[in-house]
Amino acid sequence: TGIAPVKAMLEGAHSLPAENRPRSITVYWGGRTPDDLYWDVSAVNTKHRYVPVLSRAAAAIDWTGARGHVQDALIADEIDLTQAVFYACGSDAMIHSARELLISKGLPERRFHSDAFVCSAVS
Repeated sequence: TGIAPVKAMLEGAHSLPAENRPRSITVYWGGRTPDDLYWDVSAVNTKHRYVPVLSRAAAAIDWTGARGHVQDALIADEIDLTQAVFYACGSDAMIHSARELLISKGLPERRFHSDAFVCSAVS
């Protein structure tokens, strides 16, 4: 759900030496409604696979993309998790849920990286 860290990684990937670049990149970006998906992922590189996911797609009558939670859409795509690396950005609850699910489906623990958004206490 948090695209800024992912955007930075995508923008920097092209400057890596060829042998250090990922073979493929798939971006699953979740939001509640289409307006939440405010950045054009293909603007960085059209070779990246992009999967938009809406958790409240009922409000988008003409939505033909994936529905539900991002991690569930990813599991539905039946990706070989044993060879993948994940960078998850979003709410703390989503991060924990995604991590638990992906590891239970075969992702090595050391290949799950995250940037959780948590509320700061205001004093």
